[in-house]
Amino acid sequence: MTSPAEASITLPTVPLLGVAIGGPAGAALLWLGASFIGTWGETGLWPGLAAIGIAAAVSLGILVALRPWKPRRILVWGGLLIAASTGRIVATLGFCLLLYSAALQPAAPLLFGAVAGLLPVLAGETIVASRRFRLDAS
Repeated sequence: MTSPAEASITLPTVPLLGVAIGGPAGAALLWLGASFIGTWGETGLWPGLAAIGIAAAVSLGILVALRPWKPRRILVWGGLLIAASTGRIVATLGFCLLLYSAALQPAAPLLFGAVAGLLPVLAGETIVASRRFRLDAS
């Protein structure tokens, strides 16, 4: 009999796709609403939305590269998810840095937009994966 850590499982692809697209989409709606209240006004609206879009594109790309439909052991999934989260953060901030330096966009909306787009993805992916791990362990 194999232990739960040695069992090969797949991750639920559709919920992960929903998190990768829906999290930044919700952040973009909140960003639109907050831009009318905040002090950045028009100058912060588009850079923030661009950063959220970058976060969504990077999240989707990393999810496809991760191939959640491929069976792997739970311990392997743990390492891959940590690496994917780290890569998602580094790539998103790197692309936002390129946008800042090449297009001379304001830094604060880019940074806050990137964080606003990343946080729901990181939290949602953790919730989806932990539910799958918990189901397999029982």
